[in-house]
Amino acid sequence: MADNRKVLVVDDDELLRDFYAKVLSSEGFDAVLAADGDEAIDILEENSDFVLAIIDLLMPVRTGWEVIEFIKKEDKLKDIPVIALTGLASSFSEFNRVETICETILHKGKFELPEFVEAINKTAKKG
Repeated sequence: MADNRKVLVVDDDELLRDFYAKVLSSEGFDAVLAADGDEAIDILEENSDFVLAIIDLLMPVRTGWEVIEFIKKEDKLKDIPVIALTGLASSFSEFNRVETICETILHKGKFELPEFVEAINKTAKKG
């Protein structure tokens, strides 16, 4: 598959990573999976041509926040759109922080498959 359809998926839950990868594949994307923030940053340092990053905010080792901050401060990565996934009800200030940095926020367990597919297709860089 063409490199310009790659999506980085970062989630410490293997079942969810696999689910996201299947959905992405069905939509014509090539999922690159990372189990934690360190693995995601290693991948991003090697490869910057992602059309989208889907990142769980709460993970052990390095949080999704740290991965997003890394993406947004690197010139070669800062234009990658981000869908943030969260399982917790965020405080208003945290929600605003996510909203200003990320293109889309989805609450784990509260979104349906069509909503996820729409978010992917709406948010991914066209190229």
